[in-house]
Amino acid sequence: MTEITLEKVKENLYSRPHPSLTPIDIEAKAPIIHEILNLKARHNVVILGHNYMEPLIFNLSASEEQGDSLGLSRYAATTEADYIIFNGVLFMAETAKVLSPNKRIFIADKEAGCSLADDFDVGEIDKLREQHPGAPVMIYINSYALAKAKCDVCCTSANAMKIALAMPGDKIIFVPDILFAENIEQDLKGVKEVIYPGKDSDTKGAVCEVHEKFTLDDLFAVRKSFEMPKGHPTRRIYAHWECKPEVLREADFYGSTSQIGRDIAERVAAGKLERAFVASECELTSNLTAEFPGVEFYTACSVRCQWMAKMTLEGVLKILRGIDQGADLSEYEVLLEEEIIEKAKKPIELMMQFV
Repeated sequence: MTEITLEKVKENLYSRPHPSLTPIDIEAKAPIIHEILNLKARHNVVILGHNYMEPLIFNLSASEEQGDSLGLSRYAATTEADYIIFNGVLFMAETAKVLSPNKRIFIADKEAGCSLADDFDVGEIDKLREQHPGAPVMIYINSYALAKAKCDVCCTSANAMKIALAMPGDKIIFVPDILFAENIEQDLKGVKEVIYPGKDSDTKGAVCEVHEKFTLDDLFAVRKSFEMPKGHPTRRIYAHWECKPEVLREADFYGSTSQIGRDIAERVAAGKLERAFVASECELTSNLTAEFPGVEFYTACSVRCQWMAKMTLEGVLKILRGIDQGADLSEYEVLLEEEIIEKAKKPIELMMQFV
């Protein structure tokens, strides 16, 4: 193994086009990053990095280890690494464990939850099945393994529409994201009925506490402040599927994190994007800024996921030091009952057939 030098780490950090990464940050954090990268290589560790990680955390992951829920789910299923550290939130780490039950999966803070997963009672799935017998249940990947185990198929924001259309019958139950469900319902109007918590029933779903913050007035303000009229050939507003329906309809493009990134990449390659606003977690824009330095990105800096922010360099280093020293890592290791793994694997594996 060729050791990564501290000087090389600093050189890499200083070269990044990120305006908020100051020399003070680099000098303070470089030694920690240096140790992390060398321990990662020494022990055959994969560090999966979600797009919502702040840049210093995100770039601990190699390019193939970075992505949205779909990309990371696929990579977790195929990696031959001995250990997986998941820089995301707990439901993501659980998905990795379901797909790789014989691997050791770690997360720096098990309290890193998600409003969609935490605010949804799995009993609501049974209620919806009783009310709509025979309708397949599609569950958003932003859910815990216990909930996935009760459903027919899983989906991400990148493939939900494709899977909904492929499921048998003329209606589908979608849980737990109410806003995402409303958006799918609009896009499938006249094609397939979408049933979701709270629609004509006393069942309860959940919403993303980050994406629900964006309003139609916010987008109007962005268009006015940054001279981004709707339909402009090189200035675009992007919105995530989890935003309110009226926000999606006002955006120039809406989709999953990966779909947004792909549209940006294609437009940059064609010289058709000079300015963009992304209605999503602000660190996504931070990472897009680094990837596409020629684009002027605007973001809502106050819109951060408190749960994603629980992933820290210090937390990742503690796991790697524990691996190196053979220490007790139960504080960080994600464990699931074998029965839950087997049941949750079926809807996830069915989802994987559509990607």
